[in-house]
Amino acid sequence: MSGTSVNFDIQNIKKLAEFFTSSWYLFLPLSVFVLIFPNLVELVTLLAMGLIVGYGYVSPLIFNFVEKFLPQLSNSFQSNALLYSIIISVIFAVIFYSLYKSIIFLGSFIISFLVGSFLIKSFLTPYLTLEWYVYVVIGLLAGLIGGLYAVRNSSKFVGLVSTAVCSFILASIASSFFDKYVFALNNIVFGWIVFVLSLFIFLVRITKLWGVKEHGK
Repeated sequence: MSGTSVNFDIQNIKKLAEFFTSSWYLFLPLSVFVLIFPNLVELVTLLAMGLIVGYGYVSPLIFNFVEKFLPQLSNSFQSNALLYSIIISVIFAVIFYSLYKSIIFLGSFIISFLVGSFLIKSFLTPYLTLEWYVYVVIGLLAGLIGGLYAVRNSSKFVGLVSTAVCSFILASIASSFFDKYVFALNNIVFGWIVFVLSLFIFLVRITKLWGVKEHGK
């Protein structure tokens, strides 16, 4: 695992796909679950996405760092690679979820605070004389409401991102098995097949997921 290099260049997608395939027993069920239920439970989806990114990207980076700068710990990491990868993935998943929610809330809070304060000053000041702390309190309430609303309704954005990532992972695994057992492909052709297949899965899934609901309304 320490020798895995994650590179998203079209010519190197094959190497990345081989990594996903080597751990298909983890990536396949997680990707299928997220693809089927991208916004069923946002907490589960975000944690699943965090696990996928943590295992597929963060863990190899940490392994490479340890091998290069902390060689005395390298043997321990190599002999317990799966255990350390799972631990790193779980920690990253929790951090990923916390950061995502914090950024969504903070950004929406600031925007709502500024908009609320602006509206109050623009439309009430000509008619009412209010103390400065009243503007602050009203702005804080507007920010709190806006932040909570944004956090609560962020599931669609999470669904889009997770669907795109998991479509890519499933296309990579499928193409890798095809390349290994059916017909060998060069790197560039392999990369384009993964790209087209993942785009197809993504478009079909979001059409089924949100297109049906739109027509249902």
